[in-house]
Amino acid sequence: MLIVVVTLSMAVTPLLVSLCARITTRPPRDTPPYDAFDGEAPRVIIAGFGRIGQIVARVLRANHIAFTAIEHSIEQVEVSRRFGSKIHFGDPARAELLRSANIEKAEVLVIATDNPDTNIRIARLVRRQYPHVKVFARARNRQHVFRLMDMDVEVVRETFHSSLVLSREVLTALGLDPDVAGQRVQRFREYDEKLLAAQHLVYDDETAIMQSTRDALVDLDHLFEADSAQDEGANP
Repeated sequence: MLIVVVTLSMAVTPLLVSLCARITTRPPRDTPPYDAFDGEAPRVIIAGFGRIGQIVARVLRANHIAFTAIEHSIEQVEVSRRFGSKIHFGDPARAELLRSANIEKAEVLVIATDNPDTNIRIARLVRRQYPHVKVFARARNRQHVFRLMDMDVEVVRETFHSSLVLSREVLTALGLDPDVAGQRVQRFREYDEKLLAAQHLVYDDETAIMQSTRDALVDLDHLFEADSAQDEGANP
């Protein structure tokens, strides 16, 4: 009898554990997949309300521009609401949610989620179904930029601009004239944006990307050597 009881217990235990896991992870039946939007018709929809989406929202609010913010993380929604932000819970990559948010009446969509794949899905959906909406998206790296550029999305590299500001401050701290430092950083920015556009044409060719990156290092050396010589000539 003891052997039978132990055998049955060993056989049933995995089934009970699996059942308990399903029960504990299953969301309540009455929890809606996203918040209601009450017929709002904003000029701007912000998909993702993290550090970037919040700054965009603050600027829009300061300029009295109507917007709707959507965030997939319930924890982020709860925190933002405690600070007085009006924010809707839901997955902005869902077509039915965007329809409920009246995206067809919006002028601009800002994709500010921190997941590159989610950004791509949202951009693809909106460019296909709502081509009149102007789409701006944050991008984590160059490959992410290239995929967004394929869909004719306005791309903002999330660390690029802040890195340029930091670079200018570092050059100034090292003794470079602030105006000269600003010019050098601007020159780098213009060069890198041209390089980005050129690499977009071959970004699926790893060999070509690596070669263009090596060429860019040489070009930048020559570019800034010329700048240094010009500065020395102007200040003998």
